[in-house]
Amino acid sequence: MLTQDSWARVLVLLHYAGESGFTRREIDQYARCSAASVTLVFQKLAAPDTRQIITIGDRFRLTDLGAKQIRENLPEKLLLE
Repeated sequence: MLTQDSWARVLVLLHYAGESGFTRREIDQYARCSAASVTLVFQKLAAPDTRQIITIGDRFRLTDLGAKQIRENLPEKLLLE
């Protein structure tokens, strides 16, 4: 089941991964959600109508649209606690 929280976790992880991105294994390790949820998030974020993430080789990284999504809708997730 795709939740807003798992979607936000993956986006924020990829934000902090920067230009180099993360592998699927790294995202599964750090996201703290099920592998099935990560798969659903990837399918949604990589869909042609959203294109918020892309794959380069075996790594996933944010597109400009993904970075914009974080800035506009998830700025509180970027604050350090």
